[in-house]
Amino acid sequence: MITVTFERDRDTIRKVEVSGHGEYADSGEDIVCAGVSILTISILNGLSEIVGLKDLNRQVEEGYTSFEIPEIKDPVQKIQADALMDTFHLGLCATEAAYRDYVKIIDN
Repeated sequence: MITVTFERDRDTIRKVEVSGHGEYADSGEDIVCAGVSILTISILNGLSEIVGLKDLNRQVEEGYTSFEIPEIKDPVQKIQADALMDTFHLGLCATEAAYRDYVKIIDN
């Protein structure tokens, strides 16, 4: 099972941990794992390339990814980062709803 943990500070997502494997299908054919992976890669790319956040304190290993959003002083960057993170959260919640036996979302 893939577990995604979101840690919030008030309403703002500050830290994300993605761990495990989907086990929906064999490696290379697992659409659940592929979906979670592409959402995770996309949020990391969006935060760094679109929003301009370079210090995400990211850790990427086989079956595990974590990252933290630093405190953002620029109001435009904050709005952008919050919108991307909320979209990431929505995408993963939709994945969980469709594949409950394979994805679990934890909101802290």
